[in-house]
Amino acid sequence: MTDPDSAARAQKVFVSGLNLRKELLNENRPLEDQWLTWVLKDERPGTGNQVVSVGDALGFNYEIKELELATLGRLPNFLLGTSLLAITPRSKELILPPWPDLVISAGRRASSVARYIKRQSGGRSFICQIMYPGSGPAADLDLIIVPSHDQIAGDNISSIVGAPNLITEKRLMEARSKWQEQFSRLPKPIIGLIVGGANKNMPFGTNQTQELASHIARYHGISGGSLIVTTSRRTGEATETLFEDLAGTNCEPSFSYRWGESGPNPYIGMLAHADTLIVTGDSVSMLSEACAAPGNVYVYVPTAFSGAKHRRFHEELFALGAARNLREHSRDWKSLQFNPAEEIAKQIIMRIDC
Repeated sequence: MTDPDSAARAQKVFVSGLNLRKELLNENRPLEDQWLTWVLKDERPGTGNQVVSVGDALGFNYEIKELELATLGRLPNFLLGTSLLAITPRSKELILPPWPDLVISAGRRASSVARYIKRQSGGRSFICQIMYPGSGPAADLDLIIVPSHDQIAGDNISSIVGAPNLITEKRLMEARSKWQEQFSRLPKPIIGLIVGGANKNMPFGTNQTQELASHIARYHGISGGSLIVTTSRRTGEATETLFEDLAGTNCEPSFSYRWGESGPNPYIGMLAHADTLIVTGDSVSMLSEACAAPGNVYVYVPTAFSGAKHRRFHEELFALGAARNLREHSRDWKSLQFNPAEEIAKQIIMRIDC
């Protein structure tokens, strides 16, 4: 059963990119001439890509400030305070006046840099922080974006479904062209299997690979077409077991990429070309990226899955119509394609004081 509250939350936070663009155009304001915008890009890709995606979604020029994390960045936020202690001297050289009108940051360490900038600007800089930095730093920030499955509330907090990401129409178009030769000749429909791995809430061993292979074989038996597979760093030792299990169900991939092997990673090419995406439910980022792609999205949730936050996230995607549980295969639906970066961009535009 889908939670009605999840459905209401999901519908509330979704704003299409088309509507956002219309709202921006109707303003008739050259925003890039008014706002000096800095994007504080953490060196960790999972965090850094989120802020870049929001900068892109705003639709005007911005400066990227690359943050290299220093040893002191491991200190808790109450010690970092409103300082540049979290970053290296080379990164500190980038944080100089004139101070920006808008700062987009993500993660605990970047929040201390953002707070420093706000203090140096005399409070003029508007700070949009992605991910909750803790109750102390939160009071200094203008807008904090948190995933709704975290269930954090506050006057300056806005909830979204999923994580902002770099999967845009432009990047998908580029990936379709780049991977055209590898995927265009495969029998349709193309089923893309994106595999994560074990975490503290989700086992991914022999039982899970067998279960997943069984679901894939059932789906493929109904739909026909081709199976393409990519694994991730966390798939680890389960990689070979999974491919053996797929072969055992007479469902060998037409194309596969094992994490770490030579050659370019086809991940975004798979997102661009797959008619259906089947994604393991352990990663909010992978699922968010799949939902930004055009294919129908199914989530594999192992029987032993115990992550309450992830389960809430799955339910939100199901309620929104952006994904379905792999156990509920259906031909008669089209998943909703969305990227939370667009909703965040709208929130910034609504709240910033020009």
